[in-house]
Amino acid sequence: MFSEARHRDRRARVDMSPLIDIVFLLLIFFAVTTTFLDQSGMELELPESSTAEAVESSRIIVEIGAGGEIRMQGEIVTADQLEARVRDLSEEDRQRITIRADTTADYGLAVQVMDALRKGGAEGFSLPMVPTRQ
Repeated sequence: MFSEARHRDRRARVDMSPLIDIVFLLLIFFAVTTTFLDQSGMELELPESSTAEAVESSRIIVEIGAGGEIRMQGEIVTADQLEARVRDLSEEDRQRITIRADTTADYGLAVQVMDALRKGGAEGFSLPMVPTRQ
């Protein structure tokens, strides 16, 4: 009677611990080896500079196209909308904003964008350039 109960409880069990370990190892491997591309909303020809320095990239990117369009994080905005969106950003994000402008972009529009950023509370922004090949 007891021996039959013992035989019924003996079932093949699969231990899931090694499988979970392998899944976590693969997850860590792919997270470490993945490269993240800086995807831009516009095709821009950045200006060249012989004194360009590498700076830490920021999460917030404002782009000024050759045709006069302004984009923030890939969405087309006006200068007024840009100011309002910058106000909605966290204090940390307002510290570092990258302004990417095409070489042929209107200088006056670039100044308007910088003014809108300052009115919105941005304290620091960078203008990336392409180093000149010598």
